[in-house]
Amino acid sequence: MLSTILLRHGRKEFMTDRLDRILERWRASRRDLDFSALEMGTRVLRAAHFLQDRLDRVAAAYGLSHQGDLEVLTQLDLVGPQAPSMLADDLLLTSGGMTVRLNRLQNAGLIERTPNPMDGRGVLIHLTPTGKELTDDALTAHLQAHAAIIATLESAERTDLNRLLRALLSGLGDIPTFTPSITAKGKRSNGEARWENEGGAF
Repeated sequence: MLSTILLRHGRKEFMTDRLDRILERWRASRRDLDFSALEMGTRVLRAAHFLQDRLDRVAAAYGLSHQGDLEVLTQLDLVGPQAPSMLADDLLLTSGGMTVRLNRLQNAGLIERTPNPMDGRGVLIHLTPTGKELTDDALTAHLQAHAAIIATLESAERTDLNRLLRALLSGLGDIPTFTPSITAKGKRSNGEARWENEGGAF
């Protein structure tokens, strides 16, 4: 039997996924346990798996290793040159993971590192002309892939889902880092500034 009920256009549509059948067996085995939180968390993870697979295929079509490489290129294209630390922060990567990604993109001729004029020890990451051309073309395909992923949801459902996911991510700590435009050491840019005091840093 199909178990999930969605209301659309005033009529009931019954939908299910494979997790419903898995959870049905789990609940039958352990009727004393509440699986509701696990059910939501698992659906988020399973959705992420399918999203990743589709976006990886878009990236592969452009000769990239995975969609994470396309994320870096898109960020640079839409925001402009950035410090590696800011890229890592925005894309939820460790500094080591970002270095590996940047090295791969640089070896492919898609980005370049230049000295950061606001930080003599740092660098800024720029798109090369080849990287810019590829990213401009790939961005359209990337957006189309995202649109296809949520095509089964209506406008109101997308708004609700976005709101709920934003609340979930905020609760998990995915909030912007406080970056003042000026510090005691002078103005900084490209995400290098962090508010610091004797008690530590935000």
